[in-house]
Amino acid sequence: MPFSLERTELIKEKLSDRLTNASLNDWERSFLTDMQTKFDLHGSRTRLTTAQYRKLHQLLGIQKDRADETLTPSSKRPQMQPVSASQKPTPRRTQPQRKRTTYRAVSPIRALYAPQRAVKRATRAVMLPIVLVLVVVGMLSAVFEGAGTTSNGRSQAAPSNSVVYLVVTGSTVNQREGPGTEHRVMGQLSEGARVRQLRRQGGWTQIASSVGTGWMSSSFLSTAPRTGTTTTTAAPTLRSSPSANPNSRLLQARDIRVIDGDTVTISGERANVRLVGFNTPETRSPACSAELQVGRSATARLSALLRQAQTIEFERVRCACRAGTEGTSRCNFGRQCGSLKVNGTDVGRTLISENLAVPYQCGRTSCPPRPGNWCK
Repeated sequence: MPFSLERTELIKEKLSDRLTNASLNDWERSFLTDMQTKFDLHGSRTRLTTAQYRKLHQLLGIQKDRADETLTPSSKRPQMQPVSASQKPTPRRTQPQRKRTTYRAVSPIRALYAPQRAVKRATRAVMLPIVLVLVVVGMLSAVFEGAGTTSNGRSQAAPSNSVVYLVVTGSTVNQREGPGTEHRVMGQLSEGARVRQLRRQGGWTQIASSVGTGWMSSSFLSTAPRTGTTTTTAAPTLRSSPSANPNSRLLQARDIRVIDGDTVTISGERANVRLVGFNTPETRSPACSAELQVGRSATARLSALLRQAQTIEFERVRCACRAGTEGTSRCNFGRQCGSLKVNGTDVGRTLISENLAVPYQCGRTSCPPRPGNWCK
């Protein structure tokens, strides 16, 4: 039993006396009232905690009973007796604890698609190395093919760079804008004129001539010249002029390409050449159809003069521009200036005499408005 009968009666008597004392606070009164209820119900079988036991004796002012302390469940914990080293038990060898595996419930849908996911994973594992190998092989093939193309580039480019020249066999043949007689006439080429073949379509051939790029009936073109004409394809040779002028030299007709009646391109010159001393009608932006027609006639006539010439002399002259601007876009649209003489006669004088050009003289640093009203 936790308490003896004598001790129980003593505690009950002290509780009654103490509760009649008005010096208790609310907590002490509540605590002692609770203790009185416990002892009234259980008597000597009343069980208290160590803290309750100590507080009870403190408030009641009674000495602790050694027998009660021994019988109290929560009085004191038994002390451990020291054990000698020889009496210590041998530690038991224990197996390392295995990590517990947590299993989760597998849903029916997940189980249904599990084989399909496994197949996809296996496919990726197999296909990825194959794709990488194919990419590497493709890159190596491209490198070797590029090297082969580079090494064989010269032999392959040779046929495409070959130029075919033809000769006009008719006395005066029309060059048209398209392959057919329904297309507009660009100009006329005389017998013996040398042109470059571009391609064929039906009975027509696309050519590049002094008139420009157009079409001509294949029946008036031949790869072999008639008697008395020449079709040499050698590179143009630049011959010095008999005169002492270092800016003058002799040319051949194949050295010159006619752009319009007063502008040409000459082999060996850095830019197009504007012929000085005369002005021909515009062909690129004419004011009317009459000006366009005369401009085309002047272009064709200049081409004919050059083809039929025995001697052609070109002389570079200074353009009428401010100092320091020649050769730039601020001077004559970047063109050079010069003159052409065919058989000793300036081509401008010939065109003026045939009413295909008008005289045009510039000053030292500027030129007047272009003369000639071709739309009358």
